[in-house]
Parts: sequence; structure tokens; C-alpha cells
Amino acid sequence: MKDPSVLPFAGLQPSSPTEHCMRSKLLNNVLLFLAVVLDAAVLTLVSNLWIRLGVGLWLLLVIIVLASQLELGRLLGLLPQAGQRPRRFALLRSTVTVLLAEVRRLNWLVVDLDRGFRNREIVSVEIETSERHLRELLKEVRKNAGKTDDGFLADEHLQPPLPSAMPLHEPGLGGGTG
Repeated sequence: MKDPSVLPFAGLQPSSPTEHCMRSKLLNNVLLFLAVVLDAAVLTLVSNLWIRLGVGLWLLLVIIVLASQLELGRLLGLLPQAGQRPRRFALLRSTVTVLLAEVRRLNWLVVDLDRGFRNREIVSVEIETSERHLRELLKEVRKNAGKTDDGFLADEHLQPPLPSAMPLHEPGLGGGTG
């Protein structure tokens, strides 16, 4: 048997799956570039209409196949990632996002008050309004918890609650006595 180091292309064998994937993508990109250049050359240099049409369409097919391997949709964020599930609780997520924005707003109100940037009476009224809005949002979170986008409750056996889930009855949040 021959020594593998003297075989042609022996040094081009990938050492890992990642390297193989990178070489495959590089080869795909080089072939795509060559197909585009060759297609442009054929369309501009060949004078026979039927040869230009046949070779141009064949190269267009090659370009489409190679370009589909680029996964441009995934790179642009237009397509969901492989293995990524669609969100089941979009309404709950949007409610929690609004809740977090209100918490951030409340935080900055308190920071501005502590730093003396704003009038104490006006900020106190805004803080009370914000706390009222937080209580309403917590009620919405409770209402939307476990409901899918179509409004039905999710199957309890699919995703049980985490043991570390905290109850929403915190002092000062209007959920209970604490």
C-alpha cells in the first residue's frame, strides 16, 4: 500500500467536521463565482443565439443550485433557524416584554429622583402610575400564562412548570399578603 503522504491531495483531507464544512462552503462559493463569470462571458461573447441560450440556461440552473446552498435566507434572518421552534406563547412574551419595559421606566424614574434631575411631586405621581400599570400587567401575565396564540391552554404534560418558578404573590405587587 502506498504511503498516504505521497498520494495526490493527501494534504487536503479535512481533519475535523468543521474544517470539512468550511472547505465545502469555500468550494461552493468558488464554483458559484466561476459559474457567474462563465455565464456572463457566454452571454456577452457567444454570437450564436441557440448556443448562448442553451449554455446560459444550463449555467443559470447551476447558479441557482449553488446559490441555494448559501442559505442567504438564514443569514438575513428571514427563515427560522434549524432546530428553532416557533413561539407558542407569543402573547405572554409580548406582555412580559411590556412589563420589563415598565420596570426599566420605573427604575429610571427612581434614579432621576435620587439624582435630583426631576421634580419630586411629579415623579412621585409617575411612580404611582407606573406601579399601578405594573399591577395591571401582572394580572395580564397571570391571564396569559400557559395560553397558546390561539387562546387555548397548552397541554400540561408537554412542558411542566419548573420547580424554581416563583409565585407572583410578592409584597408590594398587589398579589397577596406576602
